[in-house]
Amino acid sequence: MKMGTILVCDDSLFQRRILTSIVKKNGHTPLEAKNGHECLTIAKEKKPDLIFLDLLMPDYDGFAVLKDAAEEALGIPIIVITADIQEITRSDCLNLGARAFLNKPVDHDEAGAVIEEFLGKRG
Repeated sequence: MKMGTILVCDDSLFQRRILTSIVKKNGHTPLEAKNGHECLTIAKEKKPDLIFLDLLMPDYDGFAVLKDAAEEALGIPIIVITADIQEITRSDCLNLGARAFLNKPVDHDEAGAVIEEFLGKRG
């Protein structure tokens, strides 16, 4: 049974802590990035199995990460996490290659289900 590696990208330390605890609880290894640039650098170096990506970050936001990840064909499923619940935001993210969408505050069970959907059941 292979452990997955999940990159958590959020400018909020509090949000990163919540998500990394969910990742660990689901039996996977978390990596953390505090901004979009860091996210792409770590994604290229470590090649995680999944990325949880915050949309609204200073300087280099989630939209920029999605665009670059698509252009560079990283091939890593990206799950967008945001407090922005507008349908246009959701469709923009999906059009840019996001594979799923979670609203903040993140529901532990919902995030666990997304991890399981993309990485399979671990046990």
